[in-house]
Amino acid sequence: MMLTKTLYAGLIPLITFGLLSGCASTNAEQSVATMQDSQTDVLKYVDPLIGTGGHGHTFPGALVPFGMVQLSPDNPSKGWDWTSGYHYSDDTLLGFSHTHLSGTGVGDMLDILVMPFRGDYQQREKDEKGRIFTSYSHADEVAEAGYYALTLPQEQVKAELTATTRTGVHRYSFTGQQEAQLLFDLGYAQNYDKALMTFIRVEDEHTISGYRISGGWAKYQPLYFVARFDQPFSHQLYQQGEPVEGVHLQAEQGQVVLNFGSPEGETVVEAKVALSYVGIDGARENLQAEVAALDFDGARAQAKQAWQQQIGKFQVDDKDDEAKTKFYTALYHSFVAPQVFHDVNGGYFGADGSSHTDPGYGRYSLFSLWDTFRALHPLLTISNPDRVDDMIHSMLGFYDEVGLLPSWELMGNETDVMIGYHAVPVIVDAYLKGLTTVDPQRLFAAVKTSAMQNRFGIDLYREYGYIPSELEVEAVSKTLEYAFDDWAIAQLAKALGKDDEYAYFLRRSQSYRTLFDASTGFMRGKDKQGDWVTPFNPVYVEHRNTDYTEANAWQYSFFVPHEVEGLIELFGSEQNFIAKLDELFTTSSEMDGDVSPDISGLIGQYAHGNEPVHHVAYLYAFTDQKWKGEARIKEIRETMYLAQPDGLAGNDDVGQMSAWYVFSALGFYPVNPVGGDYVLGTPQFDQAQIQLDNGNTLRVRKENDRGDNYVGEVYLNGQFLKGHSISHRQLLKGGELLFRFAD
Repeated sequence: MMLTKTLYAGLIPLITFGLLSGCASTNAEQSVATMQDSQTDVLKYVDPLIGTGGHGHTFPGALVPFGMVQLSPDNPSKGWDWTSGYHYSDDTLLGFSHTHLSGTGVGDMLDILVMPFRGDYQQREKDEKGRIFTSYSHADEVAEAGYYALTLPQEQVKAELTATTRTGVHRYSFTGQQEAQLLFDLGYAQNYDKALMTFIRVEDEHTISGYRISGGWAKYQPLYFVARFDQPFSHQLYQQGEPVEGVHLQAEQGQVVLNFGSPEGETVVEAKVALSYVGIDGARENLQAEVAALDFDGARAQAKQAWQQQIGKFQVDDKDDEAKTKFYTALYHSFVAPQVFHDVNGGYFGADGSSHTDPGYGRYSLFSLWDTFRALHPLLTISNPDRVDDMIHSMLGFYDEVGLLPSWELMGNETDVMIGYHAVPVIVDAYLKGLTTVDPQRLFAAVKTSAMQNRFGIDLYREYGYIPSELEVEAVSKTLEYAFDDWAIAQLAKALGKDDEYAYFLRRSQSYRTLFDASTGFMRGKDKQGDWVTPFNPVYVEHRNTDYTEANAWQYSFFVPHEVEGLIELFGSEQNFIAKLDELFTTSSEMDGDVSPDISGLIGQYAHGNEPVHHVAYLYAFTDQKWKGEARIKEIRETMYLAQPDGLAGNDDVGQMSAWYVFSALGFYPVNPVGGDYVLGTPQFDQAQIQLDNGNTLRVRKENDRGDNYVGEVYLNGQFLKGHSISHRQLLKGGELLFRFAD
C-alpha cells in the first residue's frame, strides 16, 4: 500500500458553481441512467458463506431481514469458532436448527433441531453426546439470501430451507427405498446453551407443537413452536434417546421421529415450523398469518423479494465483481439483527420474565450494543428509519421491565457481557435525528439511570473522575467508554433545556483527560491515589483481566470519538498526534501476554478484527494529512474483507464489522455515532446510489481515482465541502456527493 502523498498539495482548482453544477447535472443524468440499468438482482452478489470460516462466526442458512427465524445447518462444536453453530472447515451435519447468532463471541440459541435421515433411529451411529450425524460436501451446498440447500448422499435426501419472519420452511426430497424420516430434537444444545425442559405434542398426523426452555448465555429462554407438514406421518417419541409411548412428552431432553413412509420413487415433504417466545397459540397464529397460503417455492420467492427490497436500496456500479460481492454481503450481514421478537398479534416475552400483550410497537431483541452502536445503528438510521422507533421503544420497554436500559440483550435477557451503557448513544442519536416517538423526558430518565447506577465501576467513576485500576478490572476502557456515553447524555440534556444536567454530564465526558499520560502518549491506568499504574507495557494483553477490554493500550488510546480535537490537544500538537497514529499502524504487531483471538486483523497494533479501533483510520481526517487515513481505509477494505469463507478479519459481531465496510465503501463513516455527522473518507465504487426512505436519492460518485492518488475535493450538489464531514440532514436531502481525486 502506497503511503506517500501523491500530489495532494496541488488540489484541483475550484470551478465556478455554474460550470460545476452544469457538469454535475450531465454526469448525474448519466449516473441515474446507468444505475437504473443496474437495478437487477443484487442478490447474485450476496454470499452467505463469507464469514463462516476463520473467526467470522457467521452462519449460511435462511432468514429474512431482521427475522425471528434463522434456519441454518449445525456442525458438532469444536470450540470458539463454532459459536454460530456452523464452521466452514467442518463436514459433519447434526441437522438444521431454527435460531442462530451471527458473528458473536459467545454461543447460544440453536433451538429446535430438525434432521432428515434414513434407517432405524436407535440403531444409527451416534456421537459421544448421543446425536445422529451425517457427512456432507460443500460441493453439494447452496447458500443464497433467503435460501439454503444441502444434498446428503448418505441419507439420500436434498434439504432445502427458506424462511419468513417467524417461520422456518423446509423441503426434503427423499429418494431410495428406505423410510423417509425427520428427527425433531428439542434437547439438542451446543456451546453455552442447555435444555432445561422440553415438551412435544403430536396433534394429528400433520401437526406437532411444543416448547423448549433453555438456559445459557440467555439465562432463561422459552421458545414455542407449531410444525405443520404437507404429508401424513407416523411418530415415535423419545426421552434422551429412549422410546416413549403416547402422543405427548415432557422431559428435559425430548425428541420425536416422524416417519413419512417409503413409497416408490421420490418422497417430498414440506414442513412449516412457526416460532413464538410467548406461547404455542402465538406460534400457531404466526404460522397461519405468514405461511398458511404459501408452499415452499412461494415462501422462497417472498424471502428473495424481501432481501431484494432491503439490499436493493443500495446500488453500486463498478467493474470489480469481487468488491460488489463484499459490499452486498456486508449489507446482508448488517440486516440480520436486531431481530423481530413479537408475534403477529404484538405479544412478546419481556425482560421481566413475563409474557406481554401488544404494547403498541414492534418489540425487537438481540442488541449487541458494545459492537453495534459504532456503525450498525447509524447505518439503520439511513437504511431503515422506519424500524428505528420500534427499536428505541424496545429498549425503553426493557428499561420499564427491569429498571435499566439493555447493555447486551439476548432474547429478553441481559447478559452484561461487555462494558459501557451503549443503549445511550443509540437512543440519543435516534432522538437528535427525529426518529423516535418516545417521550423525551422518559428517554432522559432512562439514559440518566444507566449513568447513575452503582455497578461495573460506575460509582467509582463518579467518585474519582476515573476508575482506579486496583478497584475495578478494565478500568481504562470503562472510563473512556463511560465518558463517551456521558457526552451523548449531555447532548440530550442540552436539547431538552436541562442546563444543570448538561453541565454535569459534559464535565463527566471530559474524564478521558485524566488517563492520558503525555510522557508516553497512551491512555493508561491510575490507582486511587492518582499515580500511574506500573509496570506499563502498551502491547500487553490478558483477556478481560487488565485495564483494557479485549485490547491493549495502543488500541484504546484513541477512543475519544466525541472530542477528537480535545484528544489531539492532549498530544501537544497535530504533528505529534499524526506521528502517534502513524506508529499505531507501523509498529510491530507482536504482543505480550495471553493474546485473545478477539484481537485480530492486525496492521501494526491496529486490530480491525475487534471494535475499539473501528473509527481510528478516520481520525486522520481531523488533521492536514487526511490522505494517510484514506490509504489505511483502502488497505483495510482490501485486506480485512475478502470474498471467501474466511473473509472477515474477526467476529462480525451481529453486523458491526460488516457495517464498517458498508460505510467505508460508500465514502463516509460515523466516527462519533451520535447526532449525525459522517466523516468523509474515500469511496470504493465508481458510483453508488442510496434510495432513502423519504423518497430522495443520494448518489455517491468519484472522479479521477487512479488507485494511488487521494481525494482532493468533495462536492455536495455542486457546492464545495470545506470541512471533513457531511451531516445526516445533508445526506437526507439527496442529490450527488462527488469525490474528486487529486491529479
